[in-house]
Amino acid sequence: MPRYRGTPICDLVDDVNRLKRDGRLDEALALAQGCMDAMVADARAGRGQAMEFYVTQVAIILRRMRRIDDEARLLQGWLASGIPPSRDDHRVGLRKRLAKAHADLDEQSGRDPSQHLAEWRRLVAEEKALKQASGGSQQRSTTGRSAARPGSSRRGGASPLIPPAADLLATEFVAVDFETANRRGGVSACQVALIKFVDGRPVDKLSTHLKPPGGWDHFEFTGLHGISWRDIEHAPSWPMIEADVHRFVDGVPVFAHNASFDRKVWSELDQFFAVRTLPERFYCTYRTATRLMPGLPNYRLPTVVGACAPDYWLNHHDATADAEACGLIVSSFQRQPELA
Repeated sequence: MPRYRGTPICDLVDDVNRLKRDGRLDEALALAQGCMDAMVADARAGRGQAMEFYVTQVAIILRRMRRIDDEARLLQGWLASGIPPSRDDHRVGLRKRLAKAHADLDEQSGRDPSQHLAEWRRLVAEEKALKQASGGSQQRSTTGRSAARPGSSRRGGASPLIPPAADLLATEFVAVDFETANRRGGVSACQVALIKFVDGRPVDKLSTHLKPPGGWDHFEFTGLHGISWRDIEHAPSWPMIEADVHRFVDGVPVFAHNASFDRKVWSELDQFFAVRTLPERFYCTYRTATRLMPGLPNYRLPTVVGACAPDYWLNHHDATADAEACGLIVSSFQRQPELA
């Protein structure tokens, strides 16, 4: 994670926003510019992906200061830098801002802005389409009725949270669980655990508390998982473990119990910090259990792991224990003869 004045730039988001709210735009610009420069240096050195959040912040502050010509120069320079985007919709958003800046400069100088306004409108539509496409890929069926049985072919409307047989029977997979500080969203994640299974047994783990960014660090769920500010005060933030997460998952199938929650948390963390770690193959043991284990009184994690691994003692809402329980459920599914 790039640092500015010794602090990870992801931890300075709240400071930039506070300075903007207080009208201290010169200070906000200096801080955002410093963070952006640190990000650019890391990206050019190949030490991380572009966090275009800070490019956008500098552009917003320059616009609020009515320095439209400087905003246009900033955006032109960034878009011509050759640094690949972390997300296509973010890059289109910057191109949209540049088109609007050019249109405003046209108006200021008495030129016809219609060409740049047309480009701005086109990019608004393109950005909207990209965001809808990204969101659509993350939508999940809530009933499970259209989900295919593992091993069967998927038809239109089938839930992508139900694994095909090849992924369910993978000799190597990862189970994951997140805990969040509050109901505001996935960016408040305060604990993550990834457990690697090989041949049905846990062989490795990546487990840590996480420090949410400022504004997301109010602890509402301490009574549920026992985690408080004291536990995460010196914990890493999500970008600080990005490389470790990449190496740990390494392209294998990933499972979570109630994966619609864990996948949403993971996706929101990636989006907020402008990183890419979300696995493509991400499946749900809750939904799979409803297919393979009909007749259970419910499909909550304690119930399903109790049926699949009755000797396992579950410390529910501890991310490490919940992830291991999820992996044991997958291992139990793999032993079902009809899937072999």
